[in-house]
Amino acid sequence: MLQIVKHLGDGGGVEHVALELQRAWRRAAIDTRVLASSVADEGDRKFVDFAAPWTARIGAAGGGRYLGRLIGTVGFTIAATWRLRRVAKDRVVVSHGDSFAGDICVIHAVNAASVAEKRRQGQWRWMLNPMHAWVGLRDRTMIGGLRYKRYVAVSNRVVSELQHHYGVPASRIVVIPNGVNIERFSPASGDRADVRREFGIPGDAPLLLFAGHEFGRKGLAYVIAALGRLPRAVHLLVVGADNPSPYLAIAEQAGLASGRVVFAGARRDLERIYPAADAFVLPTYYETFALVCMEAMAAGLPLFATRVGGIEDYLDDGVNGYFIQRDAADIADRVGRALADPSLLARMGQAARRTAEAHAWPAIAQQYVDLLHTVAATRSAGVLETT
Repeated sequence: MLQIVKHLGDGGGVEHVALELQRAWRRAAIDTRVLASSVADEGDRKFVDFAAPWTARIGAAGGGRYLGRLIGTVGFTIAATWRLRRVAKDRVVVSHGDSFAGDICVIHAVNAASVAEKRRQGQWRWMLNPMHAWVGLRDRTMIGGLRYKRYVAVSNRVVSELQHHYGVPASRIVVIPNGVNIERFSPASGDRADVRREFGIPGDAPLLLFAGHEFGRKGLAYVIAALGRLPRAVHLLVVGADNPSPYLAIAEQAGLASGRVVFAGARRDLERIYPAADAFVLPTYYETFALVCMEAMAAGLPLFATRVGGIEDYLDDGVNGYFIQRDAADIADRVGRALADPSLLARMGQAARRTAEAHAWPAIAQQYVDLLHTVAATRSAGVLETT
């Protein structure tokens, strides 16, 4: 088989999913390669065929980041689609949305649904980002044009979005959730006391964790407001690259003492940080799966999150966490109830870990293998699918 992804690495998101699948398949002795522009780990380089490596060198930060990302993404998609003819051979092709051709397309996000939700929330700044125009065109061609034999939806919500926005027949869609590395993310993967000392958080303080790069969409303001309704001992640790200034102001307006909200910035060692917390809180308004939630659960953290995307599929209300609203009072009520009952918190943490174990990468990778066999058989039989 052949995967297509712009970057192969463990930084998060699509690149992380592609890397975990690649490694799981290699461990299972499956012949698989990757078509990419760059790779993070030199040890994986021998399994990679490169397309448009120059796109990996275009700056994706600073004032010109939107234009840089647009040029890099468009350049790789076109180059990968062209190079596919040379490297695919008889392999079944799994694309992560980075080519106009292939056998299986993994849908990590439905841009049309995300934009519709932004509009519903009254947000318009996204219109300044030219990437949305490109992704909209790409998706209409790639998804709406039914260029793939199968579309993998990472959650049941994605299934309905594919059908609603692009008319993809149910027969073409297969639900395969994302997985989690349960060895990397576990209750024992970090030093609780050491992490708390690093951020100046008391060792015995109840600690909530929030992680995400888009503080607005992920609902950080509601978590901070909820913190003001919780006992003074409760602290909040925020991980993410977004601007903390507006949220520090919200904390001040809520009368929170200095040090109760700690901003850690962008981190690449979340597996070390998760076990230092007591619960993970994410009142986001749009997700398709939310890898960060599954990682937190693998580390044994009860999950408090909104009823969106893949979270709907794996959060069992009252068992491994609670569904919450984007409302400070609701968050404070549900989180406060759990923090006040250590035995309940422990049971939910254990259940969260079991949920993550059911999503371990070897099992998820096998679901892809089963699908690959189905698609390969269809190709061999010369079956033409029109619906």
